[in-house]
Amino acid sequence: MKVAVLGPEGTYTHEAAKKYFEDLQPEFCATIREVFESDTKVKFIPVENSLGGDVTDTIDLLRENDETITGEVRMSIEHALISEEEFEDIRKVCSHPQAVSQCKQLVNKNNWDVVEKASTAEAVETLEEGEAAIASEISAEINGKPVLRKSVQDTDSNTTRFFVLNGNPTPEKKTSMILEPGEDRPGLLHAMLSCFAGHEINLSHIQSRPTREELGQYYFYIEAEVANGRLDKAVQCLKTYADVNLLGKYGVKKV
Repeated sequence: MKVAVLGPEGTYTHEAAKKYFEDLQPEFCATIREVFESDTKVKFIPVENSLGGDVTDTIDLLRENDETITGEVRMSIEHALISEEEFEDIRKVCSHPQAVSQCKQLVNKNNWDVVEKASTAEAVETLEEGEAAIASEISAEINGKPVLRKSVQDTDSNTTRFFVLNGNPTPEKKTSMILEPGEDRPGLLHAMLSCFAGHEINLSHIQSRPTREELGQYYFYIEAEVANGRLDKAVQCLKTYADVNLLGKYGVKKV
């Protein structure tokens, strides 16, 4: 299946996509925006990391574009230390800032200088003398580089969530939506949340994001359980307070 994927080859997004899709034919894109702009129908993008938090570009672009979330994929992230140097000869470590932040104990203990890269895969591709990369083992394999140490992240609870857009339908467990209030007044957020509480719908995620139209104006990104027919009633209630953009109903799979 042809899928637009945040690249380059060897990123964790690529690894997760390979595990999720059979016969994956990736179209690698340099940025999340390029994934959204791709003519390829099915898309695969990161949305949240358990340590680093939300991928805000994904949330904002879901608001701007007409795409449907059809699946959520969860993958445990294990960082590897990759280098052609001996461990004691490493002076610098290269990676995406988020990956470095997830391996602070190793980096700080060895007093390595940090060289930020656009992706973990790029860090491996561009290794120079005296440098090591923090990246996936698949990236080391693709580039023919040795893995010095495995699982160098600070905690084993490091998990990233990805969204499948416009793919095959999956069992409906969750829904994502964007709420854009029509006014700003005291108690408005409480009133919107009461629509979920009143219909006994559990929320798993809520985030406010600036509309970028005027200082102090925000929209809300929400994830909730589908909850059978109760969700439809909650949505009708929400429309009293805000414009509601349903982004899709989808299942969750661990890979």
